[in-house]
Amino acid sequence: MKLKKIGVMTMMFSLIVGGSIHNKAYTMEQKERILVSNNYSIISPYWTNIGDITVDIYAEKTTLYPEVYIKAKSSSGTINGTMYLEKYASGGWTSVTSWSISGTGSVLLSKTYQGTTGAKYRVRVVVTVGGERDEVTSGTCTL
Repeated sequence: MKLKKIGVMTMMFSLIVGGSIHNKAYTMEQKERILVSNNYSIISPYWTNIGDITVDIYAEKTTLYPEVYIKAKSSSGTINGTMYLEKYASGGWTSVTSWSISGTGSVLLSKTYQGTTGAKYRVRVVVTVGGERDEVTSGTCTL
């Protein structure tokens, strides 16, 4: 009986404390696709043709590995765009190189680039899928 009481009291305490903690949603800044964020929900655009866009960057020593994965909702969806590698300098982002994106249905583009020690980089993608345009930016990577 005493163990049952302790279990019930522990559960009640968890509910009371847990209920007072606000749930917040966070995203890496890919995520210019996010238009509005309030306390409990994230609203992003409804796409007819764009299924998914994932942008990432990582490094090993001074070699950067930018990549993007784009998926159309239809296997015949036309994908066109550009992946930009950008470097942070003098308070802003500047494109250091870019690669074309082209395909149908889905595209995975992975590249390498020799960066500069101490510099901060990111990937920005501008893409059109079946006439819908989107721009997505990765998180940053410092060498």
